[in-house]
Amino acid sequence: MDATTLLAGVQAYAHAQNEPDWLLKLREQAVAAYFKLPLPKFEKISYKDWPLFNFTAPTATVSEPVTGELATTAGTQQFYAVGDSTIQLTLPAEALQQGVILSDLRSAIQHHGDLVQTYLMQKALKLGDDKLTALNTAMMTNGFFLYVPKNVELKAPIEILQVVDNRTQQNYFSHNLLIADTNSHVNVIQRLASVGDQANAAHVLVEVVAEANSQVNFAGIDTLDRRTTAYLNRRGYLANDAKLDWELAEMNAGDVIADFDSELKGRGSEAMVKTIAIANREQTQGLDTRVTNYGKKTVANIVQRGIILDAATLIFNGIGHIIKGAHGAKADQENRLLMLSSKARGDADPILLIDENDVEAGHAASVGRVDEQQMYYLLSRGIPKPEAERLVIRGFLAGVITELRSQRLRHELNALIERRLTDGND
Repeated sequence: MDATTLLAGVQAYAHAQNEPDWLLKLREQAVAAYFKLPLPKFEKISYKDWPLFNFTAPTATVSEPVTGELATTAGTQQFYAVGDSTIQLTLPAEALQQGVILSDLRSAIQHHGDLVQTYLMQKALKLGDDKLTALNTAMMTNGFFLYVPKNVELKAPIEILQVVDNRTQQNYFSHNLLIADTNSHVNVIQRLASVGDQANAAHVLVEVVAEANSQVNFAGIDTLDRRTTAYLNRRGYLANDAKLDWELAEMNAGDVIADFDSELKGRGSEAMVKTIAIANREQTQGLDTRVTNYGKKTVANIVQRGIILDAATLIFNGIGHIIKGAHGAKADQENRLLMLSSKARGDADPILLIDENDVEAGHAASVGRVDEQQMYYLLSRGIPKPEAERLVIRGFLAGVITELRSQRLRHELNALIERRLTDGND
């Protein structure tokens, strides 16, 4: 799509939605940026021919609720959307009384425009980041909006289910914004799934802004099927003494590129990123996880574990960057991959960029196959090879899974891992 056609389509959508002038201007700037900026680089992965760039002018489509097992999960969510359609939106009375706002992005723009304008593409993400970020900003049609006011602590998690509707061919550009105001505390679980038999691309951006002395625990459980090609970008901005814990499970079956970045802007802020991923069949997944220490005495940690089966490809790029002036900063990372096939391709690339002397930094990385002695021991005890491999895998991933905060999430993740290893996710 050329620039003139895309700009006209974006403007028509903005007018149809009665969007404010500031948002129209942002979209117009995003269109211009899309045609000027480079694509984000994912080492050792070429994705220029992926269907991420097969899109039409933005429209507000209507999708029906899902059925079956996914519908059971949907019934327990505070925010549940299929495609562009928000199906369910509920908050506990206690949260409402404390001023917490949970909304779809379209409604938030209309009813909480000043708040959205203050944060949307202003702190965690910016238009100049890269071509795909600009494209999402130009094309975004919905997403969730969550605001937790100052001094509010939510003990129960906010659970969010967003479903890519592959029952028809359509755009999916989801833009999500979470703001944890000063001294607030919130737990969020975002589940990404898909339904239907058509092939679609999904562009999902999440902005998390953690203001001073706030705590955000964000779990992302992604189970997009093999018909869904995805670009995922989760970005965190941390002010003074803020804490942001990411717990990410990439259980997708289609081709995926993902940016998981945290910007530690404030003094004493801390970010922890724990990721597990499984790739099988001929799937390709490229995950870039970056933590950037700007503030003094900031702490950043990355732990990634991945499993590769069949002829799949899984690339972990871990980047720790300590900026000049970030005295007393700490940055550590661990990236490990386990391959269960001679055709599997994997790489774990730890990168440390250190521009300051008064810091602590370290990294570890490994790529290997199932230990033959472990397998021999299990097989000699009469355990069938497929079950023996799963035992080894569960042991390999246990170091991350056992560290998850929620026991319920640990059980859910173990079940998802079993499905992926037995190729149950079609």
